[in-house]
Amino acid sequence: MDTVARLNEQDEMGGYALQGVPLSSLDYIPARHLNILKKYDITTVYDLLYEFPTRYENFIPTSIQNAVLDENIVLEGNIASKVNVNYLRNRLTTLTFYVEVEGQAVRCTLFNRQFLKSKLRYGVLVRISGKFNQNFHSFTVANIILCDEISRELVPVYRAKTISESKYLDMMEKVYHQFKNQIEEELPEELNEKYNLISQAEAIRLLHFPSSFSEIEKAEEKMKHVEIFKHQLSLKYIQEMRHREPNGNVILYDEKIIDDFISKLPYELTADQKTTIDEILQNMSEPYQMNRLLQGEVGSGKTTVAAIVMLAAVSGGYQAALLCPTEILAYQHFDTLKKAYRDYDMVNVAVLTSSISAKDRKVILEDLASGKINILIGTHAIFQKDVVYQNLGIVIADEEHRFGVRQRVSIRNKGKDVDYLKMSATPIPRSLAITAYGDNEISVIKTMPKGRKDVVTKFVEDHEKRLVVEHMKEEIENGHQIYVVTPLINESEAIDTANATKIYENMKDYFKGIAEVGLLHGKVKSEEREQVMERFINKEIQILVATSVIEVGVNVPNATTIVILGAERFGVAQLHQLRGRVMRSDAVPYCFLISDFASESAIERLKMVEENSDGFVLAEYDLKVRGPGEFFGEKQSGAMNFKYCDLKEDTHLFEQLDNDAYQLIKNPAFETDPKYTHLYEYVRKINQRVKVELD
Repeated sequence: MDTVARLNEQDEMGGYALQGVPLSSLDYIPARHLNILKKYDITTVYDLLYEFPTRYENFIPTSIQNAVLDENIVLEGNIASKVNVNYLRNRLTTLTFYVEVEGQAVRCTLFNRQFLKSKLRYGVLVRISGKFNQNFHSFTVANIILCDEISRELVPVYRAKTISESKYLDMMEKVYHQFKNQIEEELPEELNEKYNLISQAEAIRLLHFPSSFSEIEKAEEKMKHVEIFKHQLSLKYIQEMRHREPNGNVILYDEKIIDDFISKLPYELTADQKTTIDEILQNMSEPYQMNRLLQGEVGSGKTTVAAIVMLAAVSGGYQAALLCPTEILAYQHFDTLKKAYRDYDMVNVAVLTSSISAKDRKVILEDLASGKINILIGTHAIFQKDVVYQNLGIVIADEEHRFGVRQRVSIRNKGKDVDYLKMSATPIPRSLAITAYGDNEISVIKTMPKGRKDVVTKFVEDHEKRLVVEHMKEEIENGHQIYVVTPLINESEAIDTANATKIYENMKDYFKGIAEVGLLHGKVKSEEREQVMERFINKEIQILVATSVIEVGVNVPNATTIVILGAERFGVAQLHQLRGRVMRSDAVPYCFLISDFASESAIERLKMVEENSDGFVLAEYDLKVRGPGEFFGEKQSGAMNFKYCDLKEDTHLFEQLDNDAYQLIKNPAFETDPKYTHLYEYVRKINQRVKVELD
């Protein structure tokens, strides 16, 4: 995601000629307008031409015969009376006047536009949009234009609203006509032909001076292609340059050790695991830096892949680091890997977190720097300044999108161009994956290990809650444990839904003498949180009431049931992720989705989870319903806020243009043919800046 953020920040670079022409050099733009535009970061001709309208006011006139009471309509006619100003209470003013429309006198009321009085003279031709009311005796005007000043049926609305519409349009028209021949075409000619697109100069003209909505759609379609193609081309070029630059670690792993490790596994690897392992090991043996995303649902076997990959690095003389989002997960991985590597004396695994004592930390850092420790597992503590590796070869980040950009860059910089493997249990729709991780190779584990049982999922209505409670009692009697998930920590007056604190107290009372109940949420202190989770892992707590903090980093095989309260507050992808918490045992797992206040759309989403166990299908659904923020968090998804395209609606374009970008990057003519010069220079500069920032 960090590369995507950089691309969006730098997307206006490219050296286009019009970026070098300041608006201040144009004598027909007054200083007061320059100052206003500057507040919106509009300082060059390029900025102005690409500052497209936020919306369009429709002033296409309709016959008065088509008017319907209380429905919007646009009428054209001449002012047919004196204009009166009425000052009402609370600074409210009205202009009242008559407009002659098709021989009829229409009494009009316009609110808070008293500054227009001097312009609304008798006989002036106007267009008014608004509604008839009071049995067609009066017309409330929402918007009005003077046809002598603005002769357009579709009037663009820009961000800089303090410049009058007529003056802004006049300025835009002059700038466009002066510089239209200098507008550079950013799409290759073959793509314009392939997708039947208009020229870029024509698209800019239609966006600023449209005569119909179909023209706007045609222009927007062009700009979507330009935006997506440039974005994907940049990512593909970054990836290509990484492959061409032999500055990565060549990890010549011991195949016999890897084969021996795989043969001793108590289960057979799935076909997807085998393919993924081959892809990663191939990358590690090549002289360029690996940058790969591994997607796989909870329980699909990503940890096994990571164990094999880190063993391969150690067998090749390198160190490996496993970055975890929580201390609990770090220690779970530590315990798992210690057992997995018990037959391999050359492997020395250590764990480093913020809770490690200063004395133990000192020993770990010394052993790490000397190379004695060759696999380090931990949280953000493993990339602090005083953590020095002797020969770091690969970094694996579990739930990579949980880490900030600086954290990810810091750990990668602990070694010279170390290989980087990102693992995610959140299925990501293909359109999002190629956009957010377009400079990565991508591996996917879809097939689940043999014997893995599907979670029995049930949407529970209010009158069925007692059945869930009975089920919980049965599971506890059978020695199993239960998660109870709520969307809030404390009660909220604004949102009437389940909350962790209240539910915890209720559960303690109800299950007193039957089960021990624990509470976990984001505001619990780190030390206390670790203690609660440790007690749950050790079966000292049978029911864990928690918020979505358990979504990542919890592996408790004995937990076989998850009850999600206020389920309508969660997205489909998040519900599926939470459901994955109970897929670790051989017992039949259960997930109950409880909602007291679900709307029809919410019930549809919950039914979708109930009826579907394929995380990738649910991810595509969630993208369409809730948008990219569901997968990466709103802050990080903001890095993909494109101007023209929509990640939810234009998925087909992302896939098509990603392939087009790949084909062009692989075409030798891209770097030599003059017709591609502007695009080649554009991606070269972005690649150079990304390299500088990473260094």
